[in-house]
Amino acid sequence: MNRTGTTAGLETLEAAVPNFRDAGGLATASGRPMRTGVIYRSSSLFGVSEAAQEALLAIGVSDVFDLRTTAEVAHRPDTLPPAITLTVDDVLADRPHSGAAGVASLINDHVDRASVDDINASIGGGRAKATMLETYRHLVTLPSAHRGYRGLLTSIASSAGASVIHCTAGKDRSGWAIVVLQLVAGARMDDILHDYLLSNEPMRRAYGPMMEAFAAEGGDAESLAHMMLVEPDYLDEALTLVRAQFGDLEGYLVTGLGMETSEIDLLRGRLIS
Repeated sequence: MNRTGTTAGLETLEAAVPNFRDAGGLATASGRPMRTGVIYRSSSLFGVSEAAQEALLAIGVSDVFDLRTTAEVAHRPDTLPPAITLTVDDVLADRPHSGAAGVASLINDHVDRASVDDINASIGGGRAKATMLETYRHLVTLPSAHRGYRGLLTSIASSAGASVIHCTAGKDRSGWAIVVLQLVAGARMDDILHDYLLSNEPMRRAYGPMMEAFAAEGGDAESLAHMMLVEPDYLDEALTLVRAQFGDLEGYLVTGLGMETSEIDLLRGRLIS
C-alpha cells in the first residue's frame, strides 16, 4: 500500500471512529522519533462500516487488541475484516466493575430521567474522580492487568504489522497501554502527557450531546466529566504507583508484567525509527 493509500485510510478511520489516532511520532531520548504507522489507539470498533474495515487494512493493521471486559465485548463485539487477528485482553477481569468499565454503561446506555438520580448518587460528592483514580491503580496492580498488558506488549514486539489498541473510549485502559509504550520508546513525559490529554477533544465531540442531555435532566455534569474525560491526575496516580511498587518503568515491566529484558529491547526496536 502506498503512502497516499495509507494517509487516506487513516483519515477515514479518524472520521469514522472516535479517538482513532496514531500513537507514534513523539521525539525520544535516542534522538530518533517513535515510528508512525505501528501503533494506533481507538475507541470501540463495534459496528464500523465496510469502508472503515477496508481502511484498517489500508494502513497495514494486522492485529487488534481489545482491552474491554467480557461483558462489554459480548454486548458490542468488534467488527473486523477476517484478515485481522483479534486478541481480547480483559485487563480489568479481576475488577470487572472498575470505573473505566463502568464508563461503558454511561456511554452506551440511554440516559433518561429515571436513571439520572441513580447516576448522580454514584458519581457525586467526589466519587467519580475517586473511582477513576482507583481504576488507574487497578491498571498498575491487578494480576489481570499484568497478564493483559504483558500479552499486549510481547505480541507487539514480535508483530510485523501495525496494531490497534482499544477499549470502550480509547482513553483509560488503552491510554495506559499507549503511555507504557511511549515510555518504553523513551519519549519525553511532557509529550506523553500532551498526547494522553488529546483524547478529551474526540470524547467531547462524540459524547457531548449525551452529556448535555444528562445535564438537562438534572444530571451532575461536572462529576460525569471526571469519568468521560482524562485528567493529568489519573496518569500521575498510575506513574506514582509504578515508582512506589516497582521503582521505575523497567521494574514494572520485569517484576510487574514478567517481561524479559530481551523482550523489552525487541519492543523498543519496533517502536523507534
